[in-house]
Parts: sequence; C-alpha cells; structure tokens
Amino acid sequence: LEIAAIKEEQVKFRQEQINLREDFNKMLGEIQKINVRLGRVERTLEKLTLDIEDEARSVIKHKIKEMGITMDISSLTLPDVELNLYGVNEDTCLIGEATVRAGAKLADELLEKLEKLRKNHPEKLRSKLILVIYTSLPMEELIEEAKAKNIWLLKATEEFHRPEKLFRSLNLKHHLKV
Repeated sequence: LEIAAIKEEQVKFRQEQINLREDFNKMLGEIQKINVRLGRVERTLEKLTLDIEDEARSVIKHKIKEMGITMDISSLTLPDVELNLYGVNEDTCLIGEATVRAGAKLADELLEKLEKLRKNHPEKLRSKLILVIYTSLPMEELIEEAKAKNIWLLKATEEFHRPEKLFRSLNLKHHLKV
C-alpha cells in the first residue's frame, strides 16, 4: 500500500515536471519573440536618432546661411567630449545637441561640454560661438534654461528661443596651448 502511494506520488511529480518544462519552453519562446521586437525597436530608435541629427544639421545650416554664415555642420567626437552638432569657419564655431525630446538638464550638459572644449581642446573653438539645442519636443524647463543661458533652441518649424545676441565672444588666448 505504501509503495503504491509512493509510486502514485512519483507519477504526480513526473507529470508536474513535464508541465513545468512545457511552461518553461513557452516562456523561452516568448522571450525570443520579445528579443526580436526589442531588436526592431532598437533599430527604429537608432534611425530616429540619426534622422533628428541629420535634420538638425540641415535646418541649422540653412538658418545660419540666411544670417550670412557659411558652415558645414557635423558631429565632433573626442576622447572626453562628444557633440552631435559641431561646425566651424574662420571666426565662428557652432556647438550643440540634437535630440527628439529634451529637458533642462541638456542645457547644463551642453555648457559642460563647452567648458571641456575650452580647457582641453581650445583649437576646436573660435572667437565667436553659437550654442544650439535642436529638439522636436522641448520641456518647458528647457525653454526657460535656454532663455536664461542664451542658448538657441529650435526645431525645423519653430524657434523656441533665439538669443538677442546669438554669438558669444570667447577669449581663447589664455586657453591656447603654446
């Protein structure tokens, strides 16, 4: 009688083990589907990011050309600083960031990157500077920060803030390495 009860219990455990394995295999299948979808989301996000950067470069290049400034705009990648908007000509430098959505923190990050350039790479700057943030969706706090910090804030169809003095003067002499 006792052996029969143990065998019956063993059969139940075996069936439970089979059920757990089936559930586990179903979960693995779901994880694989999620991985496929996540890969698509990552590719879409990367494309959006590249699209907004390309759009920003094109729009800003056009807008500064209307102001009489000819400048190619690309990105700048150095060991200690990365900008997705960067351009120079003889006496003017443009540095900025492009993103789909931006909060006030981005203005501070941009100013920190400017400081790194001043200290570590002054040859990348010019006597006149334009700071710019290009974003499709600026948070209200960013608009306030852009006004307070004289940062040009825009998207293709709207300028959220254009400083009265778009150009900042930089005194680079004491930063230049001899």
